Amino acid sequence: MNLPVGIRSIAVKFPRIVRTNDYWREKFPELVDRASPKRVRLERPAFSTDASGIEIWSQEVKPYLADPFRGNVERRVLDLDESSLTLECDAAREAIAAAKLATEEVDLAIVTSLCSDRIAPSSAADLVRELELSCPAWNLDSTCSSALVALQNAWALVQPGLYRHVLVVVSYIGSHSVDEEDTLSWSVGDGAGAFVVSALKPNQGILGTKIVPTAATCGAYLHEIATDTQGKPWIRTKTGKDASLLAETAVDFVRTCCHGAVAAAGVTLEQIDFFAFNTPTAWYANVCTRALGIDPERTINLYPRYANIGAVLPVANLYHAAFEGKIRENDLVLVYTNGAGATAAASVMRWGDVALGAVLIPPTPLGKGGSEIPPTPLGKGGERENIFAAAPQARQQMLESYLIEWLAGALQIPLTQLNPQQSLAFLLDSLMAFELRRRIEVDLQVQVPIERFFGDGNIAQIAEFLLDRLVLSDLTSSSVFVANNDQTEREKLSF
Repeated sequence: MNLPVGIRSIAVKFPRIVRTNDYWREKFPELVDRASPKRVRLERPAFSTDASGIEIWSQEVKPYLADPFRGNVERRVLDLDESSLTLECDAAREAIAAAKLATEEVDLAIVTSLCSDRIAPSSAADLVRELELSCPAWNLDSTCSSALVALQNAWALVQPGLYRHVLVVVSYIGSHSVDEEDTLSWSVGDGAGAFVVSALKPNQGILGTKIVPTAATCGAYLHEIATDTQGKPWIRTKTGKDASLLAETAVDFVRTCCHGAVAAAGVTLEQIDFFAFNTPTAWYANVCTRALGIDPERTINLYPRYANIGAVLPVANLYHAAFEGKIRENDLVLVYTNGAGATAAASVMRWGDVALGAVLIPPTPLGKGGSEIPPTPLGKGGERENIFAAAPQARQQMLESYLIEWLAGALQIPLTQLNPQQSLAFLLDSLMAFELRRRIEVDLQVQVPIERFFGDGNIAQIAEFLLDRLVLSDLTSSSVFVANNDQTEREKLSF
């Protein structure tokens, strides 16, 4: 048996709170002042094709030296009622639902909880209990390469038929692992991601992988047990004396892994449609594209939005790239990660018909004077435009999330208690049905017969109906212009 195996569905979950640089400017102004360069002379980088690894790193860092935050803009941090486990469970539920699987169909769970908000070394059993799974589960840790190492493990177990569907869940709680008075805290955020690994169509899935040890970077970070102001123990992460090794080895690792992965897959770098690099710094994606000699347009950099989210980075990069239409079915995708003091890994895959978890709340514009701001909820206008701006394959899930967000607010229940397969008749009374119809007409500018909200229709079916009406209204209102000197004729489509 030699099944084509790869990612079937993917989801990400981030905390509600968005922390901007103003948080430190207001709370620790002296720290920011000390980190601000007094005089920086930035010359135009002299990029060369034969630059060494450390030269490439230095050239890409240079544009950020005048910024005390080194390219950090936003990072997501846990709210008081959130934890690494709640994020993991939410992401896992969405990945399972997107894959159209029942919980009993999940055969195995592989879990990574980096910098968890508790001292306990593992959370796989807790995840199984919370999700009411009946499958075995174990923890895996390869620092920032954990997601790719887990993917290779899942692939190796599904391909020979030992398991059918493997759930991989990763989280990183950077805000709880560093001291706020350490500038390292500026560069870390919180988040979780999950994906389901299953058999795919012929020729899709994982084609080649290369994993190497990064023992050379042991000592780049230090982890020590400390106590907080309440006497509670926690593991504090600090920059080690050998942190420069991360820069010195970055180019060699990305070249070794990526060239090894494409060779194992039987393809070339030129054939890769999209690259997803982990981005623990603002300039890391540029270092990787320079090292491989590829067009920066063929990758994505989420660092300004999330900062360093550790093992979640590759999952978030793939999710956002798919959502934005940068990756489409049957595209060749190369994913690369570098875990300090653990492993560096690259995997080449032919992207399948990957289902996406619930659409993320859009990033919040930076406000004036606000150091921590909640993300803007749905229903604030622009939904119709946002849907048409998204990739076609993401629109159904956007509408499902739009409906679920409204229902959760109207019913005053957690989002996690709702899913696309739930019947609207069970959730709505007549007054709420009319209010939802009015909200849809305002936000999406489409008419919905009131009977659609009753009977056997579920959230997913209503979303499908709305999508059909949106596409139809867009077609009927669009125009085809035929220019003939000074005269233009307009033709309207009719149905």
